[in-house]
Amino acid sequence: MNIKDCVDYINFWIRKERGSFLTIEESVAVLDLGQIAYYNDIFPKYATSQIIKDCLTPFKTRYVFNSSANDPQLVSIPNTFLISGVTANAASSGTTINVSSTNGLVIGRIVVVNTGTGLFQPDTVITKILSSTSFQVDIAPITTIQSGATISVFDSRQYLDMLDMEIEFNQNGRRTYHSIKMINEDERSERLNSQIDPPIPTAPLGEIVAPRTIRLYPANNNYIGSVSYMRRPKKPVYGYSVVGGRNIVYDPINSVQLEWRDTDINMILIKALLSVGINLSDAEVSQFAEMKSQQNYQGVNHI
Repeated sequence: MNIKDCVDYINFWIRKERGSFLTIEESVAVLDLGQIAYYNDIFPKYATSQIIKDCLTPFKTRYVFNSSANDPQLVSIPNTFLISGVTANAASSGTTINVSSTNGLVIGRIVVVNTGTGLFQPDTVITKILSSTSFQVDIAPITTIQSGATISVFDSRQYLDMLDMEIEFNQNGRRTYHSIKMINEDERSERLNSQIDPPIPTAPLGEIVAPRTIRLYPANNNYIGSVSYMRRPKKPVYGYSVVGGRNIVYDPINSVQLEWRDTDINMILIKALLSVGINLSDAEVSQFAEMKSQQNYQGVNHI
């Protein structure tokens, strides 16, 4: 089911149960609540079965770190990652940016101008892909951007839950990897003072001291390694235009679909409807989805 089918489904049951409806924006917000609720239900079961691992695979992210900068004990997981750098091939103003290449650009990704006149703020996002050589950002006013300016595109990776942390260590010319044991604050002093099992550079301890920030022990060592964690599922976007002042036309190109497998969307829809007080069974969801598939196959969509 795409985002349109999901929104249609939510409003189908709201009309049936309440005699009212939600706007598109409200429906998408409810859908986002549903996917976060579903994530919270299944994440504690991660690695208990292959089915759960497959379900959460789209959100698994790996960050490679080198703690030699500033404080070698601290590892901070960034909230954004550089996806690509594109170059402005003509002076542009307003909210439309002409670039030499837009390969891989996706709505909602963060845009920053590195060089040239004019700046996008760090929270500026791409709102529309206009063509293969231009995109639009939601910010105004914007000064002219010089031709040849470097525009960097970042992907937002909102940290949710850590899976594992490991370091890479070169020992006697052989590269080895060691998993980092994460400790609580009440364990810290006991482990640091231990004469039997103290932390050593090849087997350090880790402690989460702030959101997305891990402190490693022992101190005064530079660590190279990686962190595997779960990021937040992307917020869905329902792209549409209004024709004639009242007809809503779905725009799949400018929409952001749910990243979940089709087999998981049923539960997300149930969770979404629960958030507005409508309780359905999985069978009712499947029945609606099958009806929609038949209608779309026949070229008729009544909802």
